[in-house]
Amino acid sequence: MEEVYGGIEFEEGVDRSKHLNFLSYNPCMFKNTYKEGLESVLNSYRIKTGRNFSVLGPMGCGECTEDLYAGIWKVSHIDDFPDAVTSMGFSDFFRKGFIERFVQRGCFQNVWEGPVNKPFEEAGLIDPDGWYTVYSVIPFVMLVDMKKLGDLPMPKRWCDLLAPQFKGNVILCGSRDQISDAPLLYFYKEHGEEGIGMLAANVKDMMSPAESAKTAGSSNPGGAAVYVLPWIFARSCPRTEMVSVVWPEDGALVNPVYLLVKKAKIKEVSPVIDYTLGVELGRQSAQSCFPVINPQVDNGLPQGASFKWLGWDYIKTYDTVELKELTQTIFFSAWNKAHGKDEK
Repeated sequence: MEEVYGGIEFEEGVDRSKHLNFLSYNPCMFKNTYKEGLESVLNSYRIKTGRNFSVLGPMGCGECTEDLYAGIWKVSHIDDFPDAVTSMGFSDFFRKGFIERFVQRGCFQNVWEGPVNKPFEEAGLIDPDGWYTVYSVIPFVMLVDMKKLGDLPMPKRWCDLLAPQFKGNVILCGSRDQISDAPLLYFYKEHGEEGIGMLAANVKDMMSPAESAKTAGSSNPGGAAVYVLPWIFARSCPRTEMVSVVWPEDGALVNPVYLLVKKAKIKEVSPVIDYTLGVELGRQSAQSCFPVINPQVDNGLPQGASFKWLGWDYIKTYDTVELKELTQTIFFSAWNKAHGKDEK
């Protein structure tokens, strides 16, 4: 997608002569699919109306990718913010300062109307204030190596991973510098600092989701009985006869994939909204293991599958970015202590 701003430092202000209509962050494994479809939609729209959209969809993945737009949440005036944004996770657009400056003032409006897929409704993913539009989720599940599980009980709920019997038998997504945010946030909310410490004591190591899927069910001595990872990677494990994908009884932990749309610009960005929430993209998303809100789409979830959601009150009360930093600190302090390692 076109880079509209170049290297503007958002902390110092935005060049209003190059206003961005749409900024799009998507899950890494879904970026190309989303980009190709959107380009087709906007090309047809341009031919029909003669109107161009200024769009940016950063295509890189991981911390090594420079994001020139990472500070856009810091702008002081709503006119300097894109007309619409897609993003994921408990990111900067959930920061307390951003919420107070723009969201609570009613600058954004939920753009999904009508019924929703049942798990979204049951989990409470619809923003009661009508600000954020959570249209998809990244579910985290357990991938169990049946041979390494041995005589241990099959984990059924997330709290099972805190039991002492799972010591050294859990692998989390991430590295020895940073853990995937979602699991730590959920464990912290439900079990506090003590729960994070109990989890850290049971964690053998950290791996990328792809490495976890590659290792589970193999003879690799670095593996463990239980891996916590996104559903898409759990489903991709090639040794299906050696592993079991466990969708916990209390729900998959979900990272939200959402739209923020300026209330005053809904009509202008309607092609982007219609595409993002539409059936065609929804089916592609569901096939990639990212369930969507649109009830016309069969998400292919296991029977009885549900989502575990942090809750809107919790998200709007606490700064989730600060919570992510806090839980990382708590986890690594406990993990280093449990493994006899010097803290950095």
